[in-house]
Amino acid sequence: MRILHASDTFWPTVGGIEVMVRTLAERQAAAGHTVTVVARTPATGPGDPVGPLTICRDPTMLARLVEDADVVHGHVSAYSPLALHALEAGGRRGTPTVATVHSVWGRAWPLFRGAAAVRGWTDLPIRWAAVSSIAAAPVRRALGGTEVRVLPNGVDTAFWAPSSAPAGRPAVTLVAAMRMARRKRPLELVSMLARARRLLGPDAEVVAHLVGDGPLLPDVRRAIRDRGLQSWVHTTGDLGHDALRELYARADIFLAPARLESFGLAALEARAAGLCVLARDGTGISGFVSHGREGLLSSGDGQMVRQLAEVCRDDRLRLRITGHNRAVPPALDWSSVLGLHDDAYAEAALVPRPGPIRSAAALASATP
Repeated sequence: MRILHASDTFWPTVGGIEVMVRTLAERQAAAGHTVTVVARTPATGPGDPVGPLTICRDPTMLARLVEDADVVHGHVSAYSPLALHALEAGGRRGTPTVATVHSVWGRAWPLFRGAAAVRGWTDLPIRWAAVSSIAAAPVRRALGGTEVRVLPNGVDTAFWAPSSAPAGRPAVTLVAAMRMARRKRPLELVSMLARARRLLGPDAEVVAHLVGDGPLLPDVRRAIRDRGLQSWVHTTGDLGHDALRELYARADIFLAPARLESFGLAALEARAAGLCVLARDGTGISGFVSHGREGLLSSGDGQMVRQLAEVCRDDRLRLRITGHNRAVPPALDWSSVLGLHDDAYAEAALVPRPGPIRSAAALASATP
């Protein structure tokens, strides 16, 4: 099968949507499909990897790529003109077309409803999906009740699984892995760490590692210094998966303070590594973390601060949760997630086709 993925952002940019699209495409190619990714993100460094996956960074090729595809899969975030043009082109052509929404449209869903009406999205044979039930709800509202299935991200559970029994540690180790951007709330996390430390007292043996890069990293480091936390709160910048896995091997708790988390791939990786996950309720993380079993879910920052202090102080609670997570891998392994995508493509092929197929020249007029 010839699969075309359209994503406005892609590797070497690092984020949930970029990692998911690249991993999905690579695994589909390894399974024997002919896979192409079209993106707007320019290549940097040595260039694109050589292998079965084809990467096109020229959006003007979109019409020809759609014409050659058996399946068009667009990956939509808050602003995704390339992906949306690919979906419209695939739908008008009659190619089986799947749209996955990777962000929480939230209060912006009326704007997408207006776009859907103007662009005729609900009249096109597009199979709509989202990465979690939390993300699916506003998409369903925006599309006037159109069915929206859940197509979650996947994780390589064998890669992240703990390789040995946990050794005794002198301190409870906390990790947060995120892009240092306002949406992920890293500055609020620094404040929460300071408040939790006050609840624990100065003698508590706790260390925190904030992993990731982004525009707010200088501000995060400044906030750590201004609050006098530098003796136990450290920033690492970006870490590759191997280094992050090594860090998780000596950690206990993963912190996810974002309120608009459509899925939470970093939290899923930490959960697969056996960490206790602290996150906000009402986010995509609640799809694979149940309160009191895989972690603790909170309704606000104050409650998360209290939960953090509790799980640091209560060895029995912490070890019960990490013991469960180490023994029971999450269900979202790529072996099952690939099957869910195959099902979505099969469903898209059954959606009634539109009228006459438009030519490549006609489709080119819609190219961004």
